Amino acid sequence: MISTTSLATTTSVSEVINKNKLDNGVISVNYNKDSKIKVMISKDNKKYSYNLNNQSIQIPLQLGNGKYNVFILENIQGNKYKVLSKQNINLQLQDQNKVYLQPIQLINWNNDMNAIKKAKEITQYCKDDEEKVMAIYNYVINNISYDYDKAKTVKTGYVPCIDEVIKDSKGICYDYSSLFAGMLRSVGVPTKLVMGYKNDIKTYHAWNQVYLQKSNKWVTIDTTYDSCLKNKNLSLSMIKDSNQYKVSKEY
Repeated sequence: MISTTSLATTTSVSEVINKNKLDNGVISVNYNKDSKIKVMISKDNKKYSYNLNNQSIQIPLQLGNGKYNVFILENIQGNKYKVLSKQNINLQLQDQNKVYLQPIQLINWNNDMNAIKKAKEITQYCKDDEEKVMAIYNYVINNISYDYDKAKTVKTGYVPCIDEVIKDSKGICYDYSSLFAGMLRSVGVPTKLVMGYKNDIKTYHAWNQVYLQKSNKWVTIDTTYDSCLKNKNLSLSMIKDSNQYKVSKEY
């Protein structure tokens, strides 16, 4: 059962939900409380949830223009939550790809990060987005190895840190896709982090969709898959057949 309460009188809704970057398709949420707090974004029949953990997080409004409902939820027990706050947000972007250039909780990046410095370094002489994508793709599949031990022990709620992936030179599919997205976004290439299933992988998977401006289309790229193929000296191609993938979530 979900019950409804109001936020404490010392915290207004406007202080919790910051819309200063709404023109970029994102909002910031900050609510400090010593309990398990989630943010839930809903539009039409789709819902996305994020753990708050006493820190400000940036959240994408990636479901297109229109009305969004933003809920701040507090855990009561088990999987039961109560609504602390609700706000409606109307998004009207002229360029809906803009949201896929922003840092968000699952693709957290800034210009001081080593991963982002590396992205700018290896793309500085690239002539267009396609060359940037290829340069970063080659860097990732050649320098990051799949972490089989981490895949066995990773806990629910895990969020990648792309600089740790660079430092450790290894990661799981979530790490690969977050790193690839962060590096590409930082050099101006709209990129989605996508979760779901691949036809020949039994477990839940993560990969990317990248917008190529010259051809005006989104393409599917799977750096995890190709890194593993490369390590086995098998042939690979950067752009995948999207029909081999089933999308559950995209960010």
